[in-house]
Amino acid sequence: MTTRLSARAAIAALTDPGSFAELPAPPRESADDGPLGWTGYDASRARATARTGERESVVTGTARVGGREATLISFEFGFLGGSLGERTGDRLEAAYAHARAHRLPLVSLIATGGSRMQEGMLALSQLQRVARQCVLTRAAGLPQIAVLRDPTTGGGWATLGAGADVVLALPGAQVGFAGSRVRPADADPA
Repeated sequence: MTTRLSARAAIAALTDPGSFAELPAPPRESADDGPLGWTGYDASRARATARTGERESVVTGTARVGGREATLISFEFGFLGGSLGERTGDRLEAAYAHARAHRLPLVSLIATGGSRMQEGMLALSQLQRVARQCVLTRAAGLPQIAVLRDPTTGGGWATLGAGADVVLALPGAQVGFAGSRVRPADADPA
């Protein structure tokens, strides 16, 4: 069992002290209880914000890592399991675009259970957005480094993790496409 750091604690552990500057969150309006009208979704998001201090499951910004400027993405697992929804996709896309515009490497500190079920197929479509950003960033010749925290599963692994040029995993991190709640550890491998 690993200790789960918050998104900001993970950033602080990796970056040069005092160098982190958060990127502004792209604005997005949505209907009550999200794009699908999932009853209780707004209340769940409000509880996640109260618990974590974050308004979404990722924190993005720039910082120095070992004296080198980089664009950072850090997942907040305490916010709805670090899941990806439309607003997450907006933030991820903006971080990749910032990295390309400023010719910076992109470092992702991933801790996610995957797509956000309360947004259905709209959440799954964020994976395509992220995959496209990975390809555009690779075509721009910029390095992408993924640090897999616990857990890194689902679409977050399949896009940001597996799509990176360099992939590092923290000791004890659960990594895979389907997490233990989807496929238990003692399941028949056939």
